Amino acid sequence: MAHNDASETQALFDALADPDCRDILRVLDEPLPAKEVASICDLPQTSTYRKLEQLSEADLVAEETEVRADGHHATAYVRDCDGVFVGIDGDGAFDVDVLPAEERPSDRLAHLWSRVSEEL
Repeated sequence: MAHNDASETQALFDALADPDCRDILRVLDEPLPAKEVASICDLPQTSTYRKLEQLSEADLVAEETEVRADGHHATAYVRDCDGVFVGIDGDGAFDVDVLPAEERPSDRLAHLWSRVSEEL
């Protein structure tokens, strides 16, 4: 997903600059409820929810809803990216691409080569 809007790019940079957000990204390789994320990252639950929202707005984390047999819903969060490419375009603006989590290494390599060829 490309982030070409300045406010979207800033939201992404802000999330990646936050050490708590980076810790959360590290633990979300599988879906986890916010309470478990808070426990693993040693954060208050209120801060955890704010950070998860920040990461979600930056397209780095996705929310998954699990419907249980008892009718209750459980929300879990999972990292929704495998990486971020940052470039500077010809006008000096940042060109940011968030790599989706399901992207295979061969897709990443093809993306990287296409970006390199654009620069040549």
